[in-house]
Amino acid sequence: MKNVLVVGFNARPIAAQAKMCGFRVFAVDYWGDVDVYRWVDDIIVVREHAGAHANFAELAVQFSQYMTQKHYIDGVLLGSGLDDRWDCLEKIQDVAPIVGNAPPKVRRARMKVELYDALKRIGVAVPETFAPRDWEDAVAAAWELGFPVVVRREAGGGGLGVHLARNKEEVKVLFNRCGGAGRVIVQEYVRGEDVSASVLCDGKRAATLTVNRQLIGVPWLGGREFAYCGNVVPHESENVCRVVGRTAEKICEFLGLVGSNGVDFVLKEGQPVFMEVNPRFQGTIECVSMVTGMNVVEKHIEACQGRLPEEVDVKGFAVKGIVYTTERSVIPDLRDVPFIYDITKPGEVVDAGSPVCSIQLTASTPEKCMKNLREITSIVYSKLRRDIKNREM
Repeated sequence: MKNVLVVGFNARPIAAQAKMCGFRVFAVDYWGDVDVYRWVDDIIVVREHAGAHANFAELAVQFSQYMTQKHYIDGVLLGSGLDDRWDCLEKIQDVAPIVGNAPPKVRRARMKVELYDALKRIGVAVPETFAPRDWEDAVAAAWELGFPVVVRREAGGGGLGVHLARNKEEVKVLFNRCGGAGRVIVQEYVRGEDVSASVLCDGKRAATLTVNRQLIGVPWLGGREFAYCGNVVPHESENVCRVVGRTAEKICEFLGLVGSNGVDFVLKEGQPVFMEVNPRFQGTIECVSMVTGMNVVEKHIEACQGRLPEEVDVKGFAVKGIVYTTERSVIPDLRDVPFIYDITKPGEVVDAGSPVCSIQLTASTPEKCMKNLREITSIVYSKLRRDIKNREM
């Protein structure tokens, strides 16, 4: 394999590691961040062709087809943005082989209600979940579960479309807001610590690389409600890593997954409650590399060929934080800020809640990771505020 096509909402982390493997790298990316271009031989930025509210999955198919006509592509590496569009994955698979989970496996991993039922039967803890037909059924489900409840689209990722309802009126409003394509589910709200596992799989066996503390809805990163804001890699508790890792491996082996996969949990009284599987590269890819010394793309390909690492040597800690705008902003030039990635183009006007950049760094302890992350986040926000003030003058 010489030429790979990376398709995902944020192609940069995958493209960077693929380029380090020696591949010629082509990409279909949504954001078109400043620092993606050095890692690709050719790229199509979806936003530049179709606007901010484009249907990424459908356009990803169109642009993937174009890329395979323009360049000979040996294999496709998938990031986020296509998890719940199995029809689009099938079309991409038709033009170039997906190096990873085939569309039927992705579908099985992402059908949450059916997967919860199946995992419950093999002893995995899952949240009580209903798939109501209308808002009245949703309210009835909420009363049965007890408030507060989670109302969410079954499809989607990164915490988008996930909401907490505290009474029946909120259930009605949120159910109608989340309606449209795909099912809306009403779910038990599980209180606890958000964690994830980064797992390599060969279709039969699974090996956990790291168990990670998730940063969800962090106010000082601008994160709303359930928004994914990053990770601390690995989790500082060896017991948590052991228990969560075993459960994640059990789930991945049950599903017969291949390559790099992520499994999300909430730790409730020390026990992992399964939330969802991300059957493709995750946002932790670079932090995992920082603490293991592994190229995750290389290990993903090896796992798809039936080879898993014999041991994983984790040293130190890494953190990733995604900085979101808290108001409509014009992006300043952030390229002189240390440890930042996924850098939005200077001069771009973005709405509140938009990602500005990510910050990734290592330290000897999780506490130092978080301290340094906060300091750099403050620098980014000070530049944003200064730019807004200068433009107002």
